[in-house]
Amino acid sequence: MLKRREYLDLIEEIRNTEEKSLDTFIEKVLDPLRKDNPRLIETLYKDINYLLKGIEKEGEGDLCIENGDFVTENGDLKITGYQSRLHVISNYLHVEIAYKLINSNSLNISREMEEFEKNINERPNYTPEYKSSLDKIKKSLKEERRQNLGEKENFWNKVWDTDNLELKPNIAGLGINFNEIIKKFKKN
Repeated sequence: MLKRREYLDLIEEIRNTEEKSLDTFIEKVLDPLRKDNPRLIETLYKDINYLLKGIEKEGEGDLCIENGDFVTENGDLKITGYQSRLHVISNYLHVEIAYKLINSNSLNISREMEEFEKNINERPNYTPEYKSSLDKIKKSLKEERRQNLGEKENFWNKVWDTDNLELKPNIAGLGINFNEIIKKFKKN
């Protein structure tokens, strides 16, 4: 059985894998791990779904359709907006979960899939430490998306970022970290 930290390592490995080699990654890494970890696909899908939630803007992440047909790109279905390797692997994991439900000979596959999605989105049940690790990855995903799409960061987002706060030994116990603010403005 994989430990939770190993799931984070797996997610980072997926992020750093070349897009064309995701099939090889699935074949050589995920399939062997799947034999020893029966809940690997569901857990990985849940973690990746949490990471991708809130990164996309309205209207992104949908299947791209032109002239009534699905658009393909490099052999995969094209998705509107920014698409990372986590988006691609998320589609694969979603299909694998659907296959698992289909093979269970259930008569209510659509209801079971909706139930599964509802449980993932409404009850993430992460420990604070694990959620913090996922949030760090999520923050780097947002930055990656911003850089790849050439978006500039908003001035007020830099100022009101929670990283600018730090614990201080004063009455309120909270202070402003001016070094962090200066560092953000020097990046651009």
